[in-house]
Amino acid sequence: MSIVRSELLIKLVIASLIISGFVSPAIAYDASSFQWGDGTSGRLARGAELSYNGYTVKAIAFPAPVKSNSMGSPVEPVDTFVGLNISKNGQFLTTAMLKQGDYYIAPDGEMKITATLLPSKEGTEWVYESYAPWADIGINHRGIPAIEVLIETDYNEYISLANTEITASVTIRNTGSADLLNANAEIITSLPLKRGVLKYHYESIKKGESVTNSIVFAAPIITELKNYEIIANATGYDAKDIFYTAQSSKSIKIAPEPEQIPTIRKSVNAKIYLEEYAMVSISFKNNGNFEIKNVSVTDSIPAGFELLSNNSMKWKFTVPPMGAWDTRYLIRPTEANKDGAVLPPAKAEFRTQKEYYTIQSNQPSIVVHGPKISLTKQVDVSSINQGDTVTVTVSAENVGSTPTKVSIKDQLPSEGTLVSGATSLEDFLESGKSARFSYSLRIDTEPPVKLPSATAVYNLLDAKSGTLKAASNEVEIGKKVPVTEQAANPDSSTPGFEIAEVAPTPVPTPELPFTPIIYEEEVQVPQPETTPEPVITPVPVSSGEIKAIVNLVLGCNSASTKESIIACSLIKPQ
Repeated sequence: MSIVRSELLIKLVIASLIISGFVSPAIAYDASSFQWGDGTSGRLARGAELSYNGYTVKAIAFPAPVKSNSMGSPVEPVDTFVGLNISKNGQFLTTAMLKQGDYYIAPDGEMKITATLLPSKEGTEWVYESYAPWADIGINHRGIPAIEVLIETDYNEYISLANTEITASVTIRNTGSADLLNANAEIITSLPLKRGVLKYHYESIKKGESVTNSIVFAAPIITELKNYEIIANATGYDAKDIFYTAQSSKSIKIAPEPEQIPTIRKSVNAKIYLEEYAMVSISFKNNGNFEIKNVSVTDSIPAGFELLSNNSMKWKFTVPPMGAWDTRYLIRPTEANKDGAVLPPAKAEFRTQKEYYTIQSNQPSIVVHGPKISLTKQVDVSSINQGDTVTVTVSAENVGSTPTKVSIKDQLPSEGTLVSGATSLEDFLESGKSARFSYSLRIDTEPPVKLPSATAVYNLLDAKSGTLKAASNEVEIGKKVPVTEQAANPDSSTPGFEIAEVAPTPVPTPELPFTPIIYEEEVQVPQPETTPEPVITPVPVSSGEIKAIVNLVLGCNSASTKESIIACSLIKPQ
């Protein structure tokens, strides 16, 4: 009897809710025009809750349990539903009875609550012995559009010319979760319109979609640098007729038409042989629509070349509008350059209608094929005494790009005498090859001595094409610096020579089984007063000359006394 009353009570509640309008979607808007964004979902048993963005849904009612058949299923299919208490920010809004697929839209239209799934009408969840009803509930907020507008131009800077076009692309994107309705776009700028329109209308822009339009503007004629703004406004509405707007801008620079500056160009043969000439050309082009008076052009010759005329390398002229001027001259190489010689730029000075200019040409290069002999001269020592012998080496290398026959000669100094070796050489040197010769030279005078340069004569290309000359460096040989020591006889007052003191050969001390202790007593020896002698710069003499002078001073050649015989015996050769 209690079960029957309970079922009757539930049916009365449902009937009451239906009469009150809670089971039908309680909304104030056309649901078909709404789009819904993300939200949350969950499975609710009786008494369970689900919350999202301030809304709370609580399951309060399900159909009453029923008897089961022999299969454990309801005897009759259950008319399934779920009763939900809906609150916002803790304030009760309403109770909604929803069947599977039914939904409830909040009065403000900002939230949708849907019963997405209920147990099957024959589910065991409805029978007495396994009664456990549930409902899958979803809560979703209303989708709204979001406008983004973007302006792009093909460049950021333009020149004010008659044919200059400025292309702007205006893109409107809807990045929201609902369609943008009744959308409009307007372009605002002071640039002259050339093609396209400045206003656009769209019935709708779907969510996730974008539309792009191109507009072409003309560059205005200006006399100074100026910034221009391109502004795009986009507007639209959602399903509740709420207004949305967005704006973007693009700044571009437009510069006045530049003055057409003249140009100067220089050209020359790409390559020649050492015996040939090269033609240099200079051209001046007036790119403006005005005459240029008193144009001054100057040029110069690079190292390794010579000019084949009395040209001053300076020119002065007037050029008509869009006119040109040119000149040519010949140069001849004086040495090979396999890596290429770079010509200096030609310079032009002139005044236009606005400014005074100095411009330079390009720098062309020219390869000169031919031999090039590099000579070097070396000695084996840097300082000598009179009568010493040095070894002189002369080296020749062909650093050019072609082979050649070379004749090398070295000149002996007047202060020297050839001892051995040759002072000349003839050879055939290919590119990158080298040759050398050496000789011994005795220096007969007091150093320092300067050795003159060696010279070489070689063919340009062959014996008929002429010859070139090369010279080596000069070599200077210095004088040895003598080591000044105390004379062997400190009492000797004979000026003009010194006797070298020969250190005695040390006698090895026999090893002892103990370390001897040596006591030394310092003896004070009185020093006689001496008058400082003048400093005399020693004159180097040979050992034979020293012995001769000592014999003369001591009278060894005619020694008769016992003291002189003993003294003379000390300087006799051992």
